[in-house]
Amino acid sequence: MRRTKFNPNQFQIDFLAAFRRMLVSLGDSQNILVNETIFVRLSDQWENNQQLPADLLFQKSPVEAVVYRLSKTDDRLQFPEEIIAGDLRGVPGLSGFAAKFREQGWVILPHELSGAFKQLYLHILTAAIGLDHLYSNRSELLVEAEKVALAALLPESEIRSFFGVRLSRFPDSFRMDVSNYFNLPFESVLKRAHQLEIISDTVLEDAKNDSIRANRRSQVKKVA
Repeated sequence: MRRTKFNPNQFQIDFLAAFRRMLVSLGDSQNILVNETIFVRLSDQWENNQQLPADLLFQKSPVEAVVYRLSKTDDRLQFPEEIIAGDLRGVPGLSGFAAKFREQGWVILPHELSGAFKQLYLHILTAAIGLDHLYSNRSELLVEAEKVALAALLPESEIRSFFGVRLSRFPDSFRMDVSNYFNLPFESVLKRAHQLEIISDTVLEDAKNDSIRANRRSQVKKVA
């Protein structure tokens, strides 16, 4: 029998593949490809010299606070001892992802995100790492991670204080006040209110359509 020639490079590829898993990737198929490429590059760099690029702007404190907040909200979460988290500046197509490498959790986001979206995505992606042991389906993992993140960021009592009058329409001033108060996109606050059954399916759908129409009007004004 002919012996297969040992290829150390292939061995390294197979070895890394066994320890490297993308859990949740935000965005469309093009974003996913960029996210996967970034993850492979960063994890290869970590594997080779235990270093991450200097432009990975945060690594410890923010995500540790997120893990603490999420763990207080949901006791199903199981986190690895080490989570590497950060954002990268000027990477076209990077939309954000959660992954696992060896015994580490990884959360990478684009630096250009606004503060509201950065807070939201950091919580969602970190929650996905904590829920990974429960969900093999990546789409289901993302949906549940968003629910856990919103529950941690948006306490029920505070949501009810804003939506307690059973509003069915949300003027711009209300949207802005709510978004600024929670430092989150208004659409995410609406999702949380819907999950708590404070607003109905119809109200949620109408609010989404109102947002779409408002964005279109804004774009028309910019063009004009």
